[in-house]
Amino acid sequence: MKQTLLLIAFALFFQLGKAQKYEYNLDLQTIKKHRVTVTCIVPQQTNDRVDFIFPNVIPGSYALKEFGRYIKNFKAYDANGKKLKVKKADRFNFSILDAKRLKRIEYNVDDSWEEKDGDHFIFQPGGTNISAGSNFVINNYGFFGYIDGMKTVPYDITIQKPSNLKGYSYLTINSTSPTSDHISIGNYDLLADSPIMYCPPQDATFKVGKSEITACVFSENNKINANQMVEILKPIGTALQHFFGELPVDRYVFIFYLADATKVPKRKGKGLGSGFGALEHNHSSMYFMPENYGFESLKENMSQVCAHEFLHILTPLNLHSKEIEDFNFRVPVMSKHLWMYEGVTEYFSQIIQLQDSLITMEDFMNEMRSKINTSSEFDTFSMTQMSKDVITSENQARYLSVYSRGAVLGMMLDLLIIDKSNGSNSLRQVLMELTKKYGPSRPFNDDDLIPEIVALTYPEVGDFFKKYIVGSETPDYNVYFNTIGYQFSNLYKESIYYFGNFGLRYNENTKELLFTDVQNNAFGLKNNDVFVSVANQDIKMENAAELFIKYFKENKSPEAIYVTILRNGKKLDLVARPQPATRTRSNFVHRSEQLTEKEKSNLKKFTEKAHQ
Repeated sequence: MKQTLLLIAFALFFQLGKAQKYEYNLDLQTIKKHRVTVTCIVPQQTNDRVDFIFPNVIPGSYALKEFGRYIKNFKAYDANGKKLKVKKADRFNFSILDAKRLKRIEYNVDDSWEEKDGDHFIFQPGGTNISAGSNFVINNYGFFGYIDGMKTVPYDITIQKPSNLKGYSYLTINSTSPTSDHISIGNYDLLADSPIMYCPPQDATFKVGKSEITACVFSENNKINANQMVEILKPIGTALQHFFGELPVDRYVFIFYLADATKVPKRKGKGLGSGFGALEHNHSSMYFMPENYGFESLKENMSQVCAHEFLHILTPLNLHSKEIEDFNFRVPVMSKHLWMYEGVTEYFSQIIQLQDSLITMEDFMNEMRSKINTSSEFDTFSMTQMSKDVITSENQARYLSVYSRGAVLGMMLDLLIIDKSNGSNSLRQVLMELTKKYGPSRPFNDDDLIPEIVALTYPEVGDFFKKYIVGSETPDYNVYFNTIGYQFSNLYKESIYYFGNFGLRYNENTKELLFTDVQNNAFGLKNNDVFVSVANQDIKMENAAELFIKYFKENKSPEAIYVTILRNGKKLDLVARPQPATRTRSNFVHRSEQLTEKEKSNLKKFTEKAHQ
């Protein structure tokens, strides 16, 4: 009898244990009205009422998203297939009544990329694309939910897919047949952190040290392939290896959706972020970028974007607060350290390129000058308070400052630490030291981060935080630029050579670059002249901006320049010599004529690779 009771108890325990997971089925084969049908066998419930949650906010995107608005026809059933009553739990989530009988739910997922207006627009890298038979962008928080209080339960996911499509993700995708894939993952946080893209096979893999890096590509008109994306990624990977010493991930996946820019919907309504860009995850990143303008143009833009997203493996992957570790998808509780998560990451994405000679010092300083200009367009506010309350409409308008003001403050903080340590320490070294104490599964207390950084550095660093990051003051940038022998001027007059006033515009129909806003000029240019070449260099989309700036906007030479144009279909060769002029520039950064030994030492520390 005792043995029988033990067997019954074991059998009951086994059945309960077996039930404690979500068993999802995703049907990518039968698509109606850009909607995917999703079914799920849910864990056994002990409460009479449960809430089924789709995220209102997601990590890495600091705005209200409300993914539940894309969930249609939500239904719940018992084991006999009888419908259970469903009510609204809040605006876009669901309460299931008589939940002890709950066995299965079913719903449709709508395509967020098709939304053309709305106050909470979800930009493409964080949204969902449903293109039957050709492409599915599956940011998992847009397809899968969880029962409130059961976010840590495992997921088993079966995906029915067209045979011509392959799934790409950091998640391990096991193909059980040409039309069926299976994914197992330990909890909702891990699932939400790893987007999936299904598309025709197009991928390439390379190694950076011990880390395996994969690029997968969907190019709408097949203009860019995975090997070309690897060409962009390899130098960035090498620069990051020099930055870290060894990348702190065993594997990383870049997921690229390259769109025809002429077909991207124009959207109305309010909402943070729209159109082209990227979204980071701990072991992958999702990109939505234009394919139209050629590989060289894409390469120039993508290098910076990829460097930024890849660098998130430092923060928030290896260095983050408890608010990010146990993210509340339903009721947002935000960290106060966006200045670090996004601002310092943006600064590091620039400095690693400088340190690995991927950009010049002039390029770097011009970018930081541009960020100073942009940051001056915002009002004064505390970066930490803005971050903590970023979901509010007032702070949504300030959020983008993290990529300008946040990056500049990151640079100033780095220069301060380098100077006070006589070149023996840096912001990179401080954050890397903190990753030894914390890590992917060891978050810090939000209030402790700044005191810990100060404890690893100097009292002046505490003053910096108090005034410029916790406080709302604007630094005297010249104080910090001076430490590496550079001068910052609010207004600066420089000598240039000037050809006159004119600009460029792109004609989408003819695919030509035309001169526009033409006023007095040395060449005799007219509006709508087609720009063919300058200084014997043919004009293409990928080089037009660079050549235009070099020869017409930043020209430092008095020598004559040849320009070829088309006017009314007739080719004309024009030549002109510029006139000397003086231009006043705001927020200008330039190198001092003489550097002290201390400035030289600081500059060497600032620009050298961390690991050779």
